Amino acid sequence: MKKQEITVIIHTLNEEKNIENCLESVKWADDIVLIDNHSEDKTVEIAKRYTDRIFYFDRVGYIEPARKFAVEQAQNEWVLIVDADEMVPLKMKQKLEAIVADDVCDVVSIPHNNYFFGKKMERTGWGPLQDTHYRFYKKSLIKLSDKIHSDPEISESARIIMIENPDEGFIHFNYFDVEQFVDKMNRYTSIEAEGLFDAGDDLSSRQLALRVFDEFKLRYFTFKGYKEGFAGLSMSLMMAAYRLTVLMKLKLMRNYNSKKPKKEVRKDYQKIADGIIEEYKD
Repeated sequence: MKKQEITVIIHTLNEEKNIENCLESVKWADDIVLIDNHSEDKTVEIAKRYTDRIFYFDRVGYIEPARKFAVEQAQNEWVLIVDADEMVPLKMKQKLEAIVADDVCDVVSIPHNNYFFGKKMERTGWGPLQDTHYRFYKKSLIKLSDKIHSDPEISESARIIMIENPDEGFIHFNYFDVEQFVDKMNRYTSIEAEGLFDAGDDLSSRQLALRVFDEFKLRYFTFKGYKEGFAGLSMSLMMAAYRLTVLMKLKLMRNYNSKKPKKEVRKDYQKIADGIIEEYKD
């Protein structure tokens, strides 16, 4: 039987500090597809040392549309999705190759060994077996969405397994510092809020408070973030702040019936300013 080959797909935007480590860990792949959002650093220059299958995709603020396009470029049926700040350790490579060789499934959910601010997370929803994603699959049996943070739609006929050994999962260098988290939070919460606005969602102040509290409770108590000391408390609060930011942005959009409420608020402020200026004319 002919060996089934694997395509690795990587999405990049100004990843010169991460991309070489990532590519070194997947250079065993039969096909490497890199989708770049028009990076302004040396990302593509570095990537060209590993693959000539480099495509460009316009920035939309999040990864899903580019990933969907990337899968369409894959030369092989088996596809592995890897982020630029992730690495594939040897045990994971060997596990995936064994899965393909033994034909045990069609879709694989893979653990993530997440590092936040220099610390490996074991709980808070970011532990390896708490944070698993469908990243290895036969492309003919999945359908990708353009929606932010969406999982692939999997064919009912697909056989699915989850890798249960964290040592056979991704290494993910998630956030280097708080500034990076806040910057990404600001971008992603705007996209999520706009999606909720388009869907017609709204909520009361009580509902907002409950959702934020539920996010903290999930991270800190259900996922046992309290066992990770300061890191667990910090990440639980930051994820609650993430949820609060999404809902605050949605509420502001609803108040002004606009996905760009800043312009409307500026108009209101200008009316107040005009009134003050008018006082000096009397």
